[in-house]
Amino acid sequence: MTTQSPPPFAWKQFFQTLPSGMRGGFVLFIVWCVLPLTCGLILLANINSAHEWLGGEDFKAAIIFAASYAVLTGLGVLPTYAATIVGGWVFGVELGFAACAVGYLGGSTIGFGISKLVCSDHVATWIDSRKRWRIIRKTILEEHAFKATGIIALIRLSPSGPFAVTNLVLAACGAGWTEFLIGSSVGIAPRTFFACFMAASASATGATDIQTLAKNQGYMAVIVGIVIFIVTLAVIGWVARAALDRALRDEATAIR
Repeated sequence: MTTQSPPPFAWKQFFQTLPSGMRGGFVLFIVWCVLPLTCGLILLANINSAHEWLGGEDFKAAIIFAASYAVLTGLGVLPTYAATIVGGWVFGVELGFAACAVGYLGGSTIGFGISKLVCSDHVATWIDSRKRWRIIRKTILEEHAFKATGIIALIRLSPSGPFAVTNLVLAACGAGWTEFLIGSSVGIAPRTFFACFMAASASATGATDIQTLAKNQGYMAVIVGIVIFIVTLAVIGWVARAALDRALRDEATAIR
């Protein structure tokens, strides 16, 4: 007795069944889930090449870096974590953090603007079908701007998804420009500073890239450093997510 395998998923037919207002957002969602991960790994494997392209470690190079950070993360080409590691590695903690903060603000502006253009009422309807994001959307639309800003900051601090995808979802939730930019900048600051600190510490050993660092310090030291980095960010994210969950529970109670 033979069994037939299920037919492959028909992406073309699925895409055609989507409301026209959702198609642009769906395409961006897929691209922004896959492209940044691939490009981020390539960038981290070529930190020295990025350093040489920037042409130095001075203020002029930091401006070029911030502009590149804004464009590439805003268009969803690079993830913020990879760009931030390069910033800390090349410029150190202080200048690196400042350049990353400016680049992040610019990237948020570009990404949010694009997301606003492609989002439609159909996307909002889809969000409303998810309880958690429905509460977030209701809070952003109906509550005081201060509370909406705080919710956005907690979303950024507790990484809920890729940077570009979060821009898309927050735009669909109806976030205003002021609340979005302030909340995003405040929420990302702790993780950005820590990433810059870790990258600057690695660069201070004299290594020009991650490969050289592993060769000079030993692979085990690099692995331990990566584990510390991931665990620390996970703890920060867990605390922020717990705070976000409490805030959303309060909102859900108020809605009832």
